[in-house]
Amino acid sequence: MKNKNNFALIILNLIIFFILCYALLQNGIWRGHDWLAHFQRLISLNEELDAQQFPPLFNYWLPGQFGYSWQLFYPPLTSFLFLLARIITFNSTDNILQMKIVLFIIFVIAFICAFYAGKREHNSSAAGYLCTILFITSGYFLTNIFIRFALGEMLAMAFMPLFLRGCSSLLGDRRDIWLIPFSALAIALSNMPSLIVTAIFFLLFFIINIKRLINRINIRFFLESLICFMALSAFYWIPLLYHMRHSDIFATHAKLLSYEDVFRFSSGIMENLFSLPSKYGVSNHGMYLSVGVIQLLIAIGYLRYGRSAPAKKVILVALFFILAATHLLPWYLLPDRFSFLKIMQFPWRLLSCATAIVALFTSGMLAGIWQRRPLAILLMAALCIASMFFPMNQALTERHTRLEHMGLWDDYLNNSNIREDNFAHLYNNDFAYFANKNASITTTGYTDGYPDMIITVRGEQTVTLPYIMYAGYYLLVDDKKTDVSRLDNGLVGVKLTAGEHRVSLLYERNIVVVPMMVSIISFFIISFIIIFRHRRVIRIRMFSQRFLPF
Repeated sequence: MKNKNNFALIILNLIIFFILCYALLQNGIWRGHDWLAHFQRLISLNEELDAQQFPPLFNYWLPGQFGYSWQLFYPPLTSFLFLLARIITFNSTDNILQMKIVLFIIFVIAFICAFYAGKREHNSSAAGYLCTILFITSGYFLTNIFIRFALGEMLAMAFMPLFLRGCSSLLGDRRDIWLIPFSALAIALSNMPSLIVTAIFFLLFFIINIKRLINRINIRFFLESLICFMALSAFYWIPLLYHMRHSDIFATHAKLLSYEDVFRFSSGIMENLFSLPSKYGVSNHGMYLSVGVIQLLIAIGYLRYGRSAPAKKVILVALFFILAATHLLPWYLLPDRFSFLKIMQFPWRLLSCATAIVALFTSGMLAGIWQRRPLAILLMAALCIASMFFPMNQALTERHTRLEHMGLWDDYLNNSNIREDNFAHLYNNDFAYFANKNASITTTGYTDGYPDMIITVRGEQTVTLPYIMYAGYYLLVDDKKTDVSRLDNGLVGVKLTAGEHRVSLLYERNIVVVPMMVSIISFFIISFIIIFRHRRVIRIRMFSQRFLPF
């Protein structure tokens, strides 16, 4: 597609980017539904690194955390951004500054991914700029940032256009099919529910294009992609599965919603279609659970005026996702034993994919209109930019310069911790409720980030330690390796004889380190294969140009 001067579109993209950055440049930061959880993750990682705990897994320093682990369970890509922000700020103690840098990086990633996907899909820079405008100004993307503070999901959503471009490339030039495994990997390492959304889309995409996708070349590609995905993410999913099996974690067992609950979290149809603040159902109110009014109208218009039949099919999938996010889809009819979809938790998470679909596949049509009627496109972009005010308003006017009290989050506790009598005391940092009256515990320091204690015991007994029980823990008691005791309250216990004992809590690091080595070795092997194949393609092309000029 031949491009008109795109200077105006570049300016519009810069305006949107500066509006987002304006929210970062103000004093303090906005609060959102998950803001304290992500600040707690950031602070925990910093404290673990300061204590030279490797790998950084357990937080023994933040009051009331009892060795709580975010790093073992939460997808790690945002933690890598925390680490990058820590490096950029030279180990600054300003957690708000570090979080702002993380948000800035996510904004940059979202712009780059949307632009690249749009440009490659339509061979047009104008389409790339327009894809970015539609994607970034959508109600749901801005809600993830400024209302939900859903750090992992906003990062996963930023990669969604790349995954869609990879899928589209399967049906066309195949230039970007490599995006499928690597963007899926980025999404999985950002937010697991978003990976389920991606899987649902790919299943529907495969079904509606099954005749074109079923061939030997694609089957081989899918298998290679799966191997690549599993190998590169082994450092995350192998320890995760281990702890799902042995640690009895609340988030992976008892906290899974039923489909009745999933249905109750649906959004209202009017709120969805007209991008109104949410009031329907049991979801937190005030969210904009919509792709955006302008974006929705463009998607419907594409079904009438768009030229690509495959794109129309995908647009229909987006419209299905939009309706499935509302109470119109009876999620409660699904059997609870079919637990795969429940990992998504909230049906309106489908909007992350629907938004990317609309932005990517309609941007080519808009680029064509830009050539003929630029004022119409400028008006559309102005309306999209104006709509940003509603999700951002509260974030710009209500700022916080100090973090509130950070309690104990229930997600990654074990099911014994979560019992009402136990959790109430843990949440209030009341270890005295669990402590043995005939044993005194004095923390003497930390070795490689793990606590050392002196425990004085009056009479032989099982002593309760102030740490949450996770599989893989073991103890050194007077320099002798000792198994931990699983206590009914979900904390770590140790059997001791009368007297004074030196006790150290340790973790079997190979549970994490070995899968990490698998991923690192896989990275180098896959990189070598990619480079080798790329050079072979270049040599074949050079040979063809030299000996087969026709």
